[in-house]
Amino acid sequence: MKILVPIDGSETSLRAVHYIAKAFPRAETEVHLINVQAPLPSAVSDFVGVAERSAYHQEEGERSLADARRTLKEAGIAHHAHLVVGGVAETIVDHAASLGCDQIVIGSRGLSPLPNLLLGSTTTRVLHLAEVPVTVVK
Repeated sequence: MKILVPIDGSETSLRAVHYIAKAFPRAETEVHLINVQAPLPSAVSDFVGVAERSAYHQEEGERSLADARRTLKEAGIAHHAHLVVGGVAETIVDHAASLGCDQIVIGSRGLSPLPNLLLGSTTTRVLHLAEVPVTVVK
């Protein structure tokens, strides 16, 4: 089973990783962690070069993925990490499709400052766009 897990560095995204470590058989599970960095606003990117933007996104992505990677490694679960820049929900769903994932496991809320009544806005959007089952971890 291939599972895509969006990781933004939030506590709920890490809980999704802990859920996978407990609920799925190690030998039969391949996890793809994805950290999607939103593009920098044009007011910033107009003054910062491509190399600097790339380094920034790489550093932020690696920092967000570190705990999740460590958790899966300790659990003995095969995993791959992907760092992508783009629209968050759309990129998550597109990546799940391109990797042939069977499922998306996502935290209920992330780091976004925009509140939603029950679920985070990214989680809600992924639920609407995904063509594979989505498990939301609270």
